[in-house]
Amino acid sequence: MERKPLHTDAYIQHLYIYLNESDQFALFSGLTFAHFLDAMKLPKNLLLLKHPYEEASFNMHTHMEFATQEDFGQLRKARANKKSEFCWVDFKSEKQLNSLTPQEQAELLYIGHKKEPVKTPFFSTLQNEFVYLSSEEEETTKIYFRKLDRLNELVGNYFTYLIRREGNGQNFWRRKSKDLIPELPAEILQSLKKNYREGVLISLADPEKTKNTIELHVRLVEEISFLDEFWSDIEEYTKQGISRKIIYDRKQKVWK
Repeated sequence: MERKPLHTDAYIQHLYIYLNESDQFALFSGLTFAHFLDAMKLPKNLLLLKHPYEEASFNMHTHMEFATQEDFGQLRKARANKKSEFCWVDFKSEKQLNSLTPQEQAELLYIGHKKEPVKTPFFSTLQNEFVYLSSEEEETTKIYFRKLDRLNELVGNYFTYLIRREGNGQNFWRRKSKDLIPELPAEILQSLKKNYREGVLISLADPEKTKNTIELHVRLVEEISFLDEFWSDIEEYTKQGISRKIIYDRKQKVWK
């Protein structure tokens, strides 16, 4: 017998994703810079187009500010404590910044202002993997991916990290280190890609409400024009039917 849909307060976390595959970007709601740092292999440096970090380094050639990997902890705190637009492009060395042409510098400033590229979000001089563009309150985050398969990496690690973190601090997931929840399988993440193109809400259910199973509930939600209003409507979205459940079988120790 199918259980009734859970109420909004029966979920630990929600993540909305909409993928524009042709333009190589995804829109998120429920994703913060802290989540990104926890989920992804860190780039070496970030060219800060808009940011709240007062201790940023200054590049004389571009007159732009940047943060190195050593700064990421403080940058994370600054982002959490001060609400402002946060936009950056990754790069490997300051030598690349010193090689940016006036046209490229102008295009970077345009991306930070308009949150879209003039031509391409990927610069041959910088060889950037991402362009990260978020709103003041982080209701909306737009990320351009040079390699779209890294979207699966981000979503998979986002929920794996969240589940493991909750498990370490909550009674309902008591377990020994040998029982560590495995990462979400690549084939499950790949199967979700077609849903991303339509708009999807993935919700981590509270195990206390699902008889101690670990469940991700997937709901198809059309592309949302105003993501800053998304959370005010979250209760309506969670009333919609669940199109798919991704469940961790604790006995067999597998996702299915």
